[in-house]
Amino acid sequence: MRAGWTIVGLLAAGAMTVVGLNLWVVMATHDRIATSPLTCQSREVGIVFGTSHGLVGGGSNPHYQARLDTAAQLYRLRRVSNLLLSGDNRTRYYNEPMTMWRDLRARNVPQEFMTLDYAGFSTFDTLVRAHKVFGVDEAVLVTQPWHLPRALFIADALGLEAVGCPAISERQPPGLKLMLREWLARAATVGDLYLWGRKPRFLGPQESLPTPVLSSHSSSHPSSSHSSDKHVMSTREDSVTAGAGQQAAPNRDVADGVEVADGVDVTDKENAADTPDPHALARQAQASLLASLPGVKQALLQWLPVRSDTN
Repeated sequence: MRAGWTIVGLLAAGAMTVVGLNLWVVMATHDRIATSPLTCQSREVGIVFGTSHGLVGGGSNPHYQARLDTAAQLYRLRRVSNLLLSGDNRTRYYNEPMTMWRDLRARNVPQEFMTLDYAGFSTFDTLVRAHKVFGVDEAVLVTQPWHLPRALFIADALGLEAVGCPAISERQPPGLKLMLREWLARAATVGDLYLWGRKPRFLGPQESLPTPVLSSHSSSHPSSSHSSDKHVMSTREDSVTAGAGQQAAPNRDVADGVEVADGVDVTDKENAADTPDPHALARQAQASLLASLPGVKQALLQWLPVRSDTN
């Protein structure tokens, strides 16, 4: 009997601990979570958390679709300059960042607005790498409302100033099983941060995000992005395998396999090289006009006598 009461007491204490830690996480972050994507704050970088695009029983994952819809909306509203797509790519057959990249391209987000992080194996890994590898100091986090408190809590502990933008999955609200899992994950996060000092699975060398482009590109840029994709869609896809004990490749902006090291977009360089200098065009036009003047004068001399005879 005494052993039974001991077990009950331990379970009750454990439940109270989980509830208390959840209240801490939620209360520390709730005031930085927007009510809808339309009210999300502007930041230079938007971090999109990866998840499976399909369900175990078949069909599309509504949480995945909601995250991409929200990320695309942030781009259209000009609330972010770069989208950091972070997800799991531990095998060549499972590539969350590439899948997100392709689906956002289908939503008319230009590839130069996106950077892929292939070692975002968890919420913790994604945020540590964003801060320490990509040098992100401020960001808007794009994920479901029930996931945002934990993500923001981790960002606070890392010194990453972040706000939350909710990706609302209207077709499938979180069920009891999912919320129970999230409550346990929040409690475990406190231990990760303050008790056993969790480290990211893979950190790697520092990378640099592309220069912010929203301030320097016009809204017509999406229409020109398809032509820039043609420059990069020329070689086979080479996914990164970053499993345990294996070193992940540096970050790449990838369009079916072309690597762009350090977040630099090769298509930007190509387009810049192919774009003519407006001053050179003006000088060419002026020279062409001057060269054509003798011919114009000769034509007038031939035309005037004819006109005078007819009169």
